[in-house]
Amino acid sequence: MKVWSGVKSILNRAPFTVKFYIGFILFGFFLMGFVSLHAYIKRPEQIQKLTVYEQKLVGISAYKVSEEHFATGRNGQIYIFKNTYEGITLETVKDILSEEHITWREVKKRHLIGYDLDDKIEIEIIRDINTKAIIVILEKDR
Repeated sequence: MKVWSGVKSILNRAPFTVKFYIGFILFGFFLMGFVSLHAYIKRPEQIQKLTVYEQKLVGISAYKVSEEHFATGRNGQIYIFKNTYEGITLETVKDILSEEHITWREVKKRHLIGYDLDDKIEIEIIRDINTKAIIVILEKDR
């Protein structure tokens, strides 16, 4: 109780601008905490939707060389699956993933970007020139 009364007496003597800045900083911390909590709660849903797309690629799992899963963005709000395949073509991966309602855009002959509007999942398929590997990046927006 003595601590609170000391803080209260200091705030009573402080000018309005100092009180305003302190309030603004506290509001910022509260907002950042809320965004972090929201990202933490939504992460299992994001992973589940990405796993559905990854399961469609099970037929070519024999060609899988590496697999990465990581979160990025502010407070880890965007979750990404990155799989690398060797010995398979870009069109084969596109055909497997095209079973869903995906709109495709060709950036280059070796780079395709698809977007599923229902689940808000971005799919990026890249053919590496040096290694001839196919890199599939599945990214779930908030």
